[in-house]
Amino acid sequence: MRNLLALLTDEETLNLPTNCVITKAYFDTQGTDATVFHDVEYKGNHISVCMSNTSGTLWVNLLQLTRPLQIREIPKVDDSLKSITFTKDEIIQFVEDVNDRNRIHREDPYIVPGLLILEYLWTHMINSNAKVGMSIRFLSPMLANDCVSIESQREGNVLVGALDDMILFKARLHDEHRTN
Repeated sequence: MRNLLALLTDEETLNLPTNCVITKAYFDTQGTDATVFHDVEYKGNHISVCMSNTSGTLWVNLLQLTRPLQIREIPKVDDSLKSITFTKDEIIQFVEDVNDRNRIHREDPYIVPGLLILEYLWTHMINSNAKVGMSIRFLSPMLANDCVSIESQREGNVLVGALDDMILFKARLHDEHRTN
């Protein structure tokens, strides 16, 4: 999956602006034999990308920022049993692996890349081989060292990431391939 994620930030393939945040992403296990860019669409400050390779297909909606992000600077830590957290070093390793040049992931307070969250949830939180895809919607940024609790809803088909009473993301698991 990571080689597919790296295509999104590779300046030689898409050369997307570096001042973007992901608002939605969808990963599907149905891929293609070769790397294919199905769609790159710009509408104002919104960018939609669809691409695939042997690891699967990725649809991403991005929002190009028109002003600096206003976010909290101190991470929240919790001792929940079902939780995820990413350190600064894990974030840096991921953005280096996928060649993500966006400064919000490389500078304090180190915002966790949405695709790192998607990859982690797909790799560590799914208990069924029947699931072929995952969509995720980001509502608020996750910072390095935030301890985000993961609540499973709707018979395990929805994962909600929350920090105290603030929902950061919602992920939905799919058992059918996306067709559009």
